[in-house]
Amino acid sequence: MKRVIDTSEALGAVEVPEGHCELCAAVEAAFNEETHQLVLKLESFLRPIGLRTKERHFRADWLPKDETVTEHVALEECHDVAREIFHRWVRKVRESAPHLHQV
Repeated sequence: MKRVIDTSEALGAVEVPEGHCELCAAVEAAFNEETHQLVLKLESFLRPIGLRTKERHFRADWLPKDETVTEHVALEECHDVAREIFHRWVRKVRESAPHLHQV
């Protein structure tokens, strides 16, 4: 499997019972050249904001469940398709957040 992208994006800040947190979306995408299969693992999570706070990832009930998406594409298209799917995921995660504030 060839790694295509592995990234996360902070979408803004939310206030939850655990405190002030960043809302994040992440993707790990890999391409199987033999089967022309692109596999994306999509995650959404919260992480506390603050210099004195230990970084940890956790979930809220309102976040979309993590997803695995599989597409059959040509090698030349895999980066563009992966970015497009991730951008749709980011939009879905952002829309799920109550009272999102820009970080």
